[in-house]
Amino acid sequence: MSNLKCNICQSVNIDNFLIKDNWEIVRCSNCKIVFVKNIPSDRVLEGLYDDAFFKDGQKSPTEGLKLHNNPAYINAIKRIERIKKYDHCNGRLLDVGCATGIFLKAANASFKYSFGIDISKYATDIAVRELNVNAKYGTICDMNFSQQYYDVITMWDVIEHVKDPDKYIDIISNIIRPGGLMILSTGNIESIMFKVQKKKWHLLIPPKHLFYFSPKTISMLLNKYGFRVLNIENEGQYTNLGYMMDKLKRLHVKNKTINFFSTIMKKLNLNQYNIYLNLYDVMTVYAKKL
Repeated sequence: MSNLKCNICQSVNIDNFLIKDNWEIVRCSNCKIVFVKNIPSDRVLEGLYDDAFFKDGQKSPTEGLKLHNNPAYINAIKRIERIKKYDHCNGRLLDVGCATGIFLKAANASFKYSFGIDISKYATDIAVRELNVNAKYGTICDMNFSQQYYDVITMWDVIEHVKDPDKYIDIISNIIRPGGLMILSTGNIESIMFKVQKKKWHLLIPPKHLFYFSPKTISMLLNKYGFRVLNIENEGQYTNLGYMMDKLKRLHVKNKTINFFSTIMKKLNLNQYNIYLNLYDVMTVYAKKL
């Protein structure tokens, strides 16, 4: 693997980790970040996030649920409440990877200015058209942001998708003001769920997820660009039963018990019933720009 270099620490000492769906996943022997060995081109990656991706599960505000009953909106409100505890509302917010704008919609009531970007034009079109939020198609690398402009920058379940997380955090460190708050969420490769499930871990989905962080590796990356990690939480989320069963069926295709309960839930019209779920395998990181 002499031509392969770690995105976080630039080490060339890379070890094999596992293979999932014919994708080789490796680990840096120096900093221990886990990542996909052969990362696809930008064009291929962008193609992954088409309308089918956002129609899956609860990513869209137009999937038949009223917004206030959408689990994604409920989670967004909870996230805003947590940000308020850090006394960082009422300023300017940037949501990197805003998807269909559900978090931006919730943020509008607490921030004087909120803006989002996403790699999917389909998603940002929905955000603008359906939710009337300020969103634009593109990546953080495409935009000409003002230096030290934002008070809060969020990345909800995004950093694992990008091919160059080091560059993303570098850019964010320049456009957030000193004292500003950055919040990101991502899967924890050191969680008990991964250690038990290994290749069947529901967040091990290359090539959509390219990087797999731990508390140590995400802290290392943030510290590198002048952030001090304030807290790392295992925050659960609300989800609906239909979405949860769909994920279980994809992970366990031949499981007759899961298929049976899925059929029963549809007949009883329970798919849109919301429940709180915490598998303790997703970490939310709160960091302050020094």
